[in-house]
Amino acid sequence: MPTDDVPSPASELTVVEGFEPRPRREPEAEAAFAALPAAPSIHEARYELLAVNARGFHPPRFLRLATDTGGHLPGAGGPGSGPGGGRHGPVVGGPGGDDLRLAWSVEYRRIAETAPEGPAPFAVYLLGVDPPPEASEEELEAFDAFYTDVHLPEVAERRQARRAVRYELIRARRPPHVLPRYLALYEVDEQGAARRRHQGPPYARGPAVWQAHSTPWRLWYRFLAGYPNR
Repeated sequence: MPTDDVPSPASELTVVEGFEPRPRREPEAEAAFAALPAAPSIHEARYELLAVNARGFHPPRFLRLATDTGGHLPGAGGPGSGPGGGRHGPVVGGPGGDDLRLAWSVEYRRIAETAPEGPAPFAVYLLGVDPPPEASEEELEAFDAFYTDVHLPEVAERRQARRAVRYELIRARRPPHVLPRYLALYEVDEQGAARRRHQGPPYARGPAVWQAHSTPWRLWYRFLAGYPNR
């Protein structure tokens, strides 16, 4: 289960932040998002929503993934966010502070990937996955093994994703309404981003605990900026 423990030095902590335009500031929102300052020594990528298939969940228009291995990530609120609040959420500090609000901020750690990081993708397919709540520790081990060794590369191959990454929830700084325990991110080209329905034969069924999983997030985001090669 997610904890408040700080990941080990070998883990990569990734803060996933969602931003929304403030009321009546839609025209200025994209420029304001691009102008958000990045914290030093942070590896980040910025995205804009393309499509969503998730009942009862309204994802933010903009998404920022900030990854750090050196302890540079700031405290709650994330890079570029400052104090504030009210019913529209915290005010984002720096340029564009009147145009955007921080809708949510969540910490995940990377637990698996199918390939090293390369050039920036056209878009990402982001899935949130939850195991059944009654799963035992032994069942969760089987769940994780199947997800990492079979399902992650299988989906990447079917969707012609050049890279797929798995994340596990660490803690929610400012949680969204629906918060999955695991994330999977698939990097796709423009053609892959346009192909949003499953094609081909059924995926491998996996163990019973995997068959009982739920997928509350199915989101597509277009890459905007960031993503330096490491």
